[in-house]
Amino acid sequence: MNPLKLLKYAKFFSSDKFMHFANGVGKNVVFLRRACILFYCFRDPDTPKYVKAVIAGALGYLVLPIDVISDRIPFAGWIDDAAVIALAFKVANRFIKPMHRDQAQKLIPFGSED
Repeated sequence: MNPLKLLKYAKFFSSDKFMHFANGVGKNVVFLRRACILFYCFRDPDTPKYVKAVIAGALGYLVLPIDVISDRIPFAGWIDDAAVIALAFKVANRFIKPMHRDQAQKLIPFGSED
């Protein structure tokens, strides 16, 4: 997927929607810490606007209740979400600071970044 295609999902992203999503899915989503790292990178004033746009699109897609593959399908339902988060993580990787990782670790103490 092209990172620019993610921009159309940015309208579904807000800090409140993301935090509600993160609290709701909890340990069920193994890539949640990566999403939280992206969230903190998005909130950082040093992150360039184009990276913030890609992150907002990815997180918007994540919180969107309608996906390409329904989240209600066990295991397979989160594949598209994980792919979108992985793509955004790759785009934002240069701008992710240790501080973002630490903040995500405090919010989501389980799982890993892998």
